[in-house]
Amino acid sequence: MKTHITITRHGEGEHNLRTSVFMGRAPEARLTAKGREQAERLGRRLAANTVPRRIVCSSLTRAVETAEIIGRATGVADVQGDDAFWELSKGNWEGTMQRPLPPDLQQAVDADPMGFRYGGGESYRDVVARVAPRFDHWVARHQGEALLFVLHGDVIRALLYHVIGFPEAKIGDFEIAPCSLTEIIHEAQRYRIEKINDDAHLT
Repeated sequence: MKTHITITRHGEGEHNLRTSVFMGRAPEARLTAKGREQAERLGRRLAANTVPRRIVCSSLTRAVETAEIIGRATGVADVQGDDAFWELSKGNWEGTMQRPLPPDLQQAVDADPMGFRYGGGESYRDVVARVAPRFDHWVARHQGEALLFVLHGDVIRALLYHVIGFPEAKIGDFEIAPCSLTEIIHEAQRYRIEKINDDAHLT
């Protein structure tokens, strides 16, 4: 039985405008006007192509807002928030740690990209352990359906690692633009990547 899975990152959030510091979860951040437009464009693309049967999203505000906009555009009323899909926690770095990192910290990140815990928060390995079982749960529960997940950049990278199993050093190499499309097929107990970071609808 074939399950069609679409994953998108939320639209541009208020926290994304603060590019000089690490923001992490930023639980109060809402979508900007640009972020709402991105979600509307994605919704129109999905409505004209693969309409999801069900939408699952991180329960952080910007992801819920994105999911609801897409839901209205596609006529999908079933939008379910899941706390397991929150963004990677950057601990006490959130809103304070400047970019770029000091050389000693950057060296520590580069030495262990999957295991480094940001600001005493989470590592990518922690996020994989948190999100992969929930992702598999949703897919198993809704086999044969078209699912849309509205998530966060680091969470999507963690799921790509779970699905593909690429070398750990590559975890930060994937560009995941706001409201871009990543498509995965699940069939015969295996995942297959169809596309990653497709944002043609935003240009």
